[in-house]
Amino acid sequence: MWMLKLVIKPTSGLTFRRMPSSILHISTYPFLPPTTMSGFLRRLKLLEAGHLPETAVEDPDYYALPPQLCPLGAYPKVNEYRIHTTKRQGIRSFNHNAFSRIVRHQSAKEVYQLHTWEYLFAELLIGYVVSEDKELLSQLGTVENFGCKIGKEGYAFLDRINGPSELVLKKMKTKPDTLLPGAALVGVPCEAFPLYRYAWGDDATEVTNLQHPEPSDINGFVPFVAGEVRGEIELEYYTDGNVHLPKPFIDELWEGGTND
Repeated sequence: MWMLKLVIKPTSGLTFRRMPSSILHISTYPFLPPTTMSGFLRRLKLLEAGHLPETAVEDPDYYALPPQLCPLGAYPKVNEYRIHTTKRQGIRSFNHNAFSRIVRHQSAKEVYQLHTWEYLFAELLIGYVVSEDKELLSQLGTVENFGCKIGKEGYAFLDRINGPSELVLKKMKTKPDTLLPGAALVGVPCEAFPLYRYAWGDDATEVTNLQHPEPSDINGFVPFVAGEVRGEIELEYYTDGNVHLPKPFIDELWEGGTND
């Protein structure tokens, strides 16, 4: 197994909308979810090639890393982030998508409503992408210092990329550097979150050219529960001696992909 370690620097407050969510209270995950990270990195590769993928609400095209690459999310350092809650106006229409576009054009007059909105403030997020394909993983190394919109709200850029580094599988008791899936958390104190992984289409097993503007073959999302623990837990980890990535979380994210 091979790993890239990424340092992502926000340039504003971030909202990674928790789903399911209420319409009027927009809450954020306190980390960058794996699926959002996948779309962010794929868009950086498209921007590198001069493409600007659009967004849509009805029948959207998905742009994600191919299933041979497994992003594990990105996390702020413990005690070095905060969640800020405020009031803001938002569009009442459910199918409004102008705020999510990379390029915005003048839109028609909209009807607004008052939201309670959460923002994640952090100096940096540390993320991980793993793969058994070192060459494909290395293609992400060219987008250092690239940035764009990320998540529901906010912007960030890729400040530093380390790797690919080789990982070995070991059973040990240590603190994981990512979330853990629900099955690994039975009886363990944690903060749990509803997350999602991709439901890949039949053609998704083929390696994708990361810079080609072809949408990803994704049929939707599969929900699962993951949690964050503060202490040590005994599990199988992929590790380089410094980073410890829990195998159960990687297995959960890859289920339904090429590693069935």
